[in-house]
Amino acid sequence: MNVYLNVKGDRVRMGRVARRGADITREKLLSAAHDLFVERATHTATVSEICDRADVNVAMVKYCFGSKDGLLDALLERVLRGLSSEIDRLSALHLDPEEALHRHVAEIVRNYVRYPYVNRLMNERLQRAEPGAVDRISASFAIPARDFYATLLAEGRRRSGWREIDPTLFFFSVVGICEFLFAAGPLLERSFQATMDPDLVERYIEHATALVSAGVAQRVPGPTR
Repeated sequence: MNVYLNVKGDRVRMGRVARRGADITREKLLSAAHDLFVERATHTATVSEICDRADVNVAMVKYCFGSKDGLLDALLERVLRGLSSEIDRLSALHLDPEEALHRHVAEIVRNYVRYPYVNRLMNERLQRAEPGAVDRISASFAIPARDFYATLLAEGRRRSGWREIDPTLFFFSVVGICEFLFAAGPLLERSFQATMDPDLVERYIEHATALVSAGVAQRVPGPTR
């Protein structure tokens, strides 16, 4: 009986060690993919390149994620959940609606600097219209962001006289304003001879926050003729 218990205990311990090893490898692969995509400002990298950067066997992609698509889905979900966590932290500060909106727009723009690949990767998943991928993106980012906007817009109406705005449409508007500069980087550089540097990013934050703030403000009736 004691021998049986020892063998069973050894199997449990070995299973835990294997799971820890797989978790470490999973994290190494996610970090390697992130680093390569940031360097290239795209989500184009082969499985071999990712594994070389992570210093793991190519077979571990299938073991940890099922496929390269599984790896990309996991990376996207991790980034989007991080963005949702930022929204939660901002909500917990209970700031004035105008200040909260400014900080939020600035965070979105800066996150496109940190994760230049995220929108192309997300759009690729959405264009495939796979229900599972759409549901994951919705649950990890779109719905939490829309709910944050609904609360923020209602508070802005109550405290600052903001106009009534559909929070779902506001979600698409804010993300679109913040994102296109980064999605169209080659157009910016080749057509307008501008460089994506820290100064431009800060200028764009000021520009985007001003546009969004003006959009929520109550319209002042002009003089009648």
